[in-house]
Amino acid sequence: MGRVTGARGLPVNRDAGRPHASTTAVWTIGGIIVIGWALFIHGSYWRLALSSFGAFVLAYSPVGILVSAGMLWLTRSRWLPSLTRALERHTDRLDALPVSSLGLWIAVAAGLGLYAELMLIRVHASYFQLFAYFKNVSLLSCFLGLGLGYTLGPKRPVATPLVLPLLALQIAAMYVLRYQTPAEALQNPVSEQLAFGIEQANELRHIVSVYGFLAAVFAFNALCFVPLGHLVSRLMGRIEKLRSYSWNLLGSLAGIALFYLLSYLWTPPVVWIALLGVALLPFLLRPASSLVPAGVAVLVAVGILSISFRQTETDLFSPYQILTLNQEPGAPPEIRVNNVYYQRVLDLDRDSATADDSTAYWVNHYDLPYGFAERGAKVLIVGAGTGNDVAAAVRNGAGPIDAVEIDPAILEFGKELHPAAPYQAPNVTPVVADARAFIRRTDDRYDLIVYGLLDSHTLLSGLSGVRLDSYVYTVEAFREARERLNDDGLIVLTFSVIGPELGRKLYLMLEQAFDGEEPLVLSTEYDRGYTFLIGEQMQQRGLTAPAGLTDVTADFASAELAADISTDDWPFFYMPVRTYPASYIAMIVVLLLISLVFVRHLAPGGTGSWSAPCFFLGAGFMLIETKGITELALVYGSTWVVVGAVIAAILVMAFFANLVVIRWGAPRPAVTYGLLIGSLVFGVVVSRSAVAGLAPGLSQLVLTALLTLPLFFSGFAFSTELKRSASVAVALSSNLLGAMLGGFLEYNSMYFGFRSLYVLAIAMYLLAFVGSRRTPAAAPA
Repeated sequence: MGRVTGARGLPVNRDAGRPHASTTAVWTIGGIIVIGWALFIHGSYWRLALSSFGAFVLAYSPVGILVSAGMLWLTRSRWLPSLTRALERHTDRLDALPVSSLGLWIAVAAGLGLYAELMLIRVHASYFQLFAYFKNVSLLSCFLGLGLGYTLGPKRPVATPLVLPLLALQIAAMYVLRYQTPAEALQNPVSEQLAFGIEQANELRHIVSVYGFLAAVFAFNALCFVPLGHLVSRLMGRIEKLRSYSWNLLGSLAGIALFYLLSYLWTPPVVWIALLGVALLPFLLRPASSLVPAGVAVLVAVGILSISFRQTETDLFSPYQILTLNQEPGAPPEIRVNNVYYQRVLDLDRDSATADDSTAYWVNHYDLPYGFAERGAKVLIVGAGTGNDVAAAVRNGAGPIDAVEIDPAILEFGKELHPAAPYQAPNVTPVVADARAFIRRTDDRYDLIVYGLLDSHTLLSGLSGVRLDSYVYTVEAFREARERLNDDGLIVLTFSVIGPELGRKLYLMLEQAFDGEEPLVLSTEYDRGYTFLIGEQMQQRGLTAPAGLTDVTADFASAELAADISTDDWPFFYMPVRTYPASYIAMIVVLLLISLVFVRHLAPGGTGSWSAPCFFLGAGFMLIETKGITELALVYGSTWVVVGAVIAAILVMAFFANLVVIRWGAPRPAVTYGLLIGSLVFGVVVSRSAVAGLAPGLSQLVLTALLTLPLFFSGFAFSTELKRSASVAVALSSNLLGAMLGGFLEYNSMYFGFRSLYVLAIAMYLLAFVGSRRTPAAAPA
C-alpha cells in the first residue's frame, strides 16, 4: 500500500480558544444522563430517537440541552398523533403494492439499506477521526438498527418518510460539530493501541467524553436505520421467503455497486444523500404529504453541507478518506486527512534551501537516502504522497523511479500542486497501487527502496481493526521487500515514532527479516522521524551516520524496550505489545448495554422473537467475512477496489447458495454444517505458507478458494434455516443481531491473531447446528 505520505511539514495548532476538555466532559455527562433516562424510562421509538439525538448534540454543545428538551416535548405534543396517522397512510400504500412487482421493491429497499450503511460509515470516519480508527462502531450500529427494523415486519406503521429527516439531521449535525469539537476532547480511549493525530486518553474526563460521544452516535445512528429495516422486512413478508431473500441479495449488490461507483468518482456526502433521496422517492410518492419532510430534510442537509466554514480549505473525498487542502497565503499547501494534519507540499529547491535554514533542514531529511547510493540508482518509493520524496530522488540524480501511492487523490494533489513537478519527470513512473501488492508482483530489483513516512489514518474496511498500512509493516512484508533489492541495495525506512516501542518493533522486524542483520537507525529530528537503514551484510559495509545526524541504533537495540513484532497473522503494528484489548472490552460493554435496552423496548416480544440458528450463523458469518476481507486484501492488495469486490463476491455466493436451496432443496443439517465446519477446519490446518511454494497464480487461486468456500457454505446454511424459520423477519433480524456478536468477537484478533477468528467461527457454527437440531421446521410460507 503506497499510501499515504511522502511529505510532512510542521503541524499547526488549530485548537486555540476552543472549549476545554473538562467543559466538554460536563456536557457529555449531561448527554449520558439524558440518553440513559430516555432509554430506561421511556421505551417508545419516538422518545428513543428524539432523546438520542438530543444527547448526541449535547455531547459537544450546551445547545443540546435545549434540543433535548424540545425533542422530548414533541413526543408529548399533538404533533405525534398526526405523524402517526400519516405513517399509517404510508403503510397502507406499501401494503397495496402489487405482488407481481414486489421483488423489485424489495431489491430497491434492501439496496438502500446497504447503501445508507456504507454512506454513514464513511461520514462518521470523515468528520471525526476517532471513527476512522474504530469503524466497527458505525457498522454495528447500522446492524442494530436494521436488525431491530426487521423484527417489526408485521407491525404498523412503517416510518419510511422519517429515514431522510433522521439521516440528514445526523449528517448535518456531525458536519457542524466537526468544526466545533475541540481536538483534545476526542482522544484515543484504547490504551493498548497508539494512533496518529489524536492523543491518548489517560484522564477520566477524556475517557467519559469519548465513550459518551460513541454511545450517543451509536444509539442515534441505530435508530436512524430502524425504518429501513422495517420497510424491507414488511415487503419481504408478503412473498415466499427464499424468493424474497434472492431479491434482497440482488438489491444489496446494487447498493454496494452504486456507493463504490460514487467513491470511484470522488463524490462528497452532498451527492450521497441527494441520491439516497432520489432512490427513496418511489416509496414516498403516495401520499404526497410523505414527500414534504423528506424533501425539506434533503434541502437542509445539502445546504448545510455546501457551506464552507473555512475559506482557505477545500474538502475532497477520495475512495479512502476525506482530504482537506489548506492553501493559506504565504504558506506551502497543507493536507489534512480525516481532519487531522497530515503533510505539506514543500518547495525544496536547492537555491531556496541556501537562503532558508528551515528549508535546508527539510532538504537534508529528504536527501538522506541518496547519500548511501550512487547516482543513477534505481529507486522504489512507497508512500510517495504528494511527491516530496520523489522530488528528492530526482534532485539527487536517481535513475528510474517507481513512485507508489495508494490514494489517487493524494497523488493528484502532487501532480497539480508540487512546485518541482516530480511526477512529470521523464524518469518517474507514478503508480496507484498498494505497496505490499506492488512489491510482491514486480519483477524489478532496486538499489533503494524508500518508505516515505508511510502511515495510515484510516482502516482497511469497516469490518476489522486493520489499517491501510498494517500489512506493510510485518516481518513477511519486509522479507518480500528484501527480495526486490539488488545485491548491495538498501531499504531506507523513515517513520514518525510516536512511541519508542514502535521504533523497537521496526528494529526487531527488520532484524528478523534480514536474518539477524542489525539495522542502522538515525535520528533526523524531523517530525519525530527516525530513519532505519538495512541491507545485506550491514556490519561489513560500515555505514555510519552522516554529519549532523545522530546514530541511535543502541537505543532501539536495547531489550529494555518491550515490543512484539507484527506478522501477517497479527498485523497490529500500532500495538507495541500483544496484550488483550481491555479498553475495547469497556467500549463493547457500553454498546452492548445500549443494544440490549433497544431490543427490550423495540423488538416485538423483547428477546423472545428470535432464531438461535440464524443468530449464531450471523455471528459466524461476520467472523469469516472479516477474515476473508483482510486475508484477500493481503493476497490482492489492500485497496478499496479489492474490498468492494470481496464484499460483492460474498453477496453473489450467498445468492447462488440461495438458488441451490430453491432449486434442489436443502440436505439434512448435519450435511450442511458438516461441509461448513469442515471447510473452516481445513482453512485452519492449511496455512498460507503451505501454498506459498505453488506458482503465483495457482497459490492465489488456492488461497481464494480456502477463504471463500466457508462463505458459500455459510450462505447455504442460512438459506436452509430461512426456509425452516417462522418468518423472514425473525430469521433476518436474528442474523443481523448475531452479526453484531461476531463484530464484538472480532476484537479478539487483536490478541490471538486473525487465525483465531476461524476457531471462534467454528464455535458459532456448532452452536447454530445445535440450535438447528432443536428448532422445529416451520410451515412453508
